[in-house]
Amino acid sequence: MHVETLGDGRPRYTVVACVHGDETCGWHAFNRLKASDVSLHEPVKFVLANERAFKLGYRFCDADLNRVMPGDPESEQHEVRLAASLQRELEGTTVIDFHSTESRGCPYAIVAGGDAASRRLARSTGLDRMVDMSPLGGGATEHVTGVAVECGYYDDEDAASVAHRILLHFLAAEGLVDRPYARSTPEVYEVFDDAPGRGFTFVAKNFRRVEKEEVFAEKDDTVRRAETAFYPVLMSTHGYDDRIGFKARRAGRVEEV
Repeated sequence: MHVETLGDGRPRYTVVACVHGDETCGWHAFNRLKASDVSLHEPVKFVLANERAFKLGYRFCDADLNRVMPGDPESEQHEVRLAASLQRELEGTTVIDFHSTESRGCPYAIVAGGDAASRRLARSTGLDRMVDMSPLGGGATEHVTGVAVECGYYDDEDAASVAHRILLHFLAAEGLVDRPYARSTPEVYEVFDDAPGRGFTFVAKNFRRVEKEEVFAEKDDTVRRAETAFYPVLMSTHGYDDRIGFKARRAGRVEEV
């Protein structure tokens, strides 16, 4: 894990990249920030989380870091030990965690802790969709005040540009840089279940309602039909080994809190 602070003093904010080593958009966004003439009003910590997987070009080495938080420092698995160290770095700070993905429908914010403070941070991203993963738990931001952002398709240059734009907007909205910003009131999608399965082709669209009995995934002569209506979130053909993605319901908007 690589940790770097821009500015002097004890930072109140942490920017996280590469929880998954092959999702590099946050790393590029941070380097663009360092190379720019933007002046920070207070120090900001940057964490390149899974540095080993990043250097190897892997998603992870032994286990998905996002699924093993808060970790165990005595574990034999690299990511489980790393999760404990990452948790210590994040504690006491406000976190924005950058990701890219195999699924379509980006960008959007994700909260995992279910707290009002994290929902407020979703507004600081300026994005118009927020996914609440707290009913299922997990993720680097579950145990801290924080928001994750899905920026685009994996190592795509567009994802890096989107991450940089969102980072600047977030820093401005939080009062850390002087730039124009407009806090959003994102539509909330509350995840209530996952869609298990291996080798399925996802044939619906993320954030577009799937009606009861509608086919949303196919494999050979097998189809998956919706048992009840839902909105697909983070669903894709190749994104997960053990699931197609997640099912969500719409739950209004995040207003001023």
